[in-house]
Amino acid sequence: MPGQLFSGTLGLLRPSSAATKEKQEAERREREGDKGDEPRRAPMERPKIVWFKPTDKRVPLIAIPTEQAPPDFIQNSDAYVNKLFVACIKRHPISSLHPFGTLVEELGPIGDIEVETSALLKDCNFPTEDFTENVIKCLPPIPWSIPERELELRKDLREARVFSIDPATAKDLDDALSIKLNEDGTYEVGVHIADVSYFVKPNTALDRDARKRATSVYLVQRSVPMLPPALSEQLCSLVPGQDRLAFSVIFTLSKDAKVINKWFGKTVIRSATQLSYEDAQNVIEGKTLGEVPVTPEHNASDIAHDIKVLHGLAKKLRQERFNNGALSLESLQLQFKLNDNGVPVDCWQRTHNDANQLIQEYMLLTNLSVAQHVAVHLSEQALLRRHDNPIERRLNTFLERAERLGYKMDTSSSGALMRSFDSIRDPTARRLLELLSFKATQRAKYFCSGMLDIAKYQHYALNVPLYTHFTSPLRRYADLLVHRQIESILQGAEPKFTMDRDAVAKVAQQCNIKRDCASLAQEQSTHLYLCVLISDLTQRYGPVIRQAKVINVLDAAFDVLVPDFGIEKRVHVDQMPIDNHVYDEHTHTLQIYWSSKDVITWLAENSDDEHLRKIKQNAEQHALKMEVTSRSVHDEKALFDEEDAEEDEVVLGRNDQPVEPETSKQRLLSIAKPTPVFEGLRNGPSGHKIQDIRELMSVPVIVTADLTKSPPVIKVYSVNPYAGQKNEN
Repeated sequence: MPGQLFSGTLGLLRPSSAATKEKQEAERREREGDKGDEPRRAPMERPKIVWFKPTDKRVPLIAIPTEQAPPDFIQNSDAYVNKLFVACIKRHPISSLHPFGTLVEELGPIGDIEVETSALLKDCNFPTEDFTENVIKCLPPIPWSIPERELELRKDLREARVFSIDPATAKDLDDALSIKLNEDGTYEVGVHIADVSYFVKPNTALDRDARKRATSVYLVQRSVPMLPPALSEQLCSLVPGQDRLAFSVIFTLSKDAKVINKWFGKTVIRSATQLSYEDAQNVIEGKTLGEVPVTPEHNASDIAHDIKVLHGLAKKLRQERFNNGALSLESLQLQFKLNDNGVPVDCWQRTHNDANQLIQEYMLLTNLSVAQHVAVHLSEQALLRRHDNPIERRLNTFLERAERLGYKMDTSSSGALMRSFDSIRDPTARRLLELLSFKATQRAKYFCSGMLDIAKYQHYALNVPLYTHFTSPLRRYADLLVHRQIESILQGAEPKFTMDRDAVAKVAQQCNIKRDCASLAQEQSTHLYLCVLISDLTQRYGPVIRQAKVINVLDAAFDVLVPDFGIEKRVHVDQMPIDNHVYDEHTHTLQIYWSSKDVITWLAENSDDEHLRKIKQNAEQHALKMEVTSRSVHDEKALFDEEDAEEDEVVLGRNDQPVEPETSKQRLLSIAKPTPVFEGLRNGPSGHKIQDIRELMSVPVIVTADLTKSPPVIKVYSVNPYAGQKNEN
């Protein structure tokens, strides 16, 4: 991508040259005796270029003019080994192995959360700087009120009982719901979306900037908004008690949740309350709304009743969707709890409850209805969203794996696949197979209707012929464009949408690229925080050991899923203290012939990895502490009263305040040190200690995180069930 920025490190020599130089230096010292402290005989010439090594391994080394490096870099390059920089490629001559580039900025030390976050945003091509003055000038002055003219043109729904349901920390509230029982027994369900297109006019500086960003990015600790916060968190956000402009779709539903009628139009609403998913879930489970503030003209009991009715209809909508062949596949997603310093102290797998599904059903219904509307009226220019059938090669791999586990899956359609999943009784096997099938599916993509054959419009997972995005215009540019398309349709018999199909296709491509980039940034942010959490757990309590599920067995390795951390990793036999290994391809079993050595100790002794040596030292210190404190196991403070307590204080931010009871599940698990559960153990005829590794079995693993690398690295090692025992052969 033009202007793409890369994070990375700076070096005097290319890595290969540096290794050669190190080898030559070692040989010279051997010849002349160890005079390593003596200065070099010849003064080093000032090089014309220095080398930028991008974090992204797909990008080659970039040659940077020496004058762009820090002033003391040539004399003091070792001081910058652990610093992250940002560079971009300016030109790549056909005759040159390496591109030439420019050093943009120095970010800071490797391992620092904010530095690493800035680096991953640069690598994913998202801005880290504030919105420009030209963009801000496009916003109306605050405080702002709705002009009288708009009130005359729009349907006034300010008396309606409208409310939003979002994550507890959400500030950009772009959707809200309302429901009313009609005299004939039908329901009027309103889905109200923030009218962002009123504020973001086409081809303004604000519009061009939003199109360039194309999406908001939600990281663990913060978000990078598509629109200035004055819009996304104030003027457009559907906050309680404030008059807000909305684009509404009002459905008339029967008691069986059949759509009888749809109305599209511009409205004015005033939200009664802002609920979290937890608040709504409490109501669904029969509890009260509690202390949630509600505007004076409405009351909490009416809103609770609305939630229950909406939930009842949503369940019917959902059942109907799956009856019609929809497929529900989700990847593993982690959530974190951060302390006051922004450091992760706990993590867990995100779960979708009834409240999440309630919102999902009405958003899907709205997006489907809008897609049908724009496709009919703008057959050449409609911005739609398609989802291709799974890649056949990956689907065949999935089928083979499922068969090995004893399950016959029907992949003839998305509905058939969903029915196959529903027939699996073992929850572990089902989750594993869902994850495997998720890898076989392709990513959904935006497209312009006039650029594709109608046969390719369909959405595989939803099993519908038409779909688009309309419900999140504060965080997705595609939705904003669809708002403009619907608006042009509502203005008269002949839609006056000014963009031609080439322009719409260009926007679709930009939205696809940036959506993929945003997904990558979110994954990397999760990975960064997980690494920091695992590193902290290791420093506090010793090696992090968790139960994992074997999800694939190879001839010299096996893949595991660690549910506690939501990660899949490969465990290699050459990173185990074993005597031998045998792979049986008929039963897909890997037989491990263990020695009696501890894994961490063996790795530290047989590896050049400084990180592993530190883990071994840490493990030994904690083993010693446990010994010392065995008579007072409840005195947690005793765990830290060692010589290295000072270092722990720096890392962990300990002080002399009374210790609060620990609530972090991950910390409590590491403190408890539950006995690892091993499966597949047996003694061989010659006294060998053997472990048979098969798919779906449980194995304990050691999870490590190395923060000295950028991005940080997670590695997983199998625990030796026979450590400390002597083989009898």
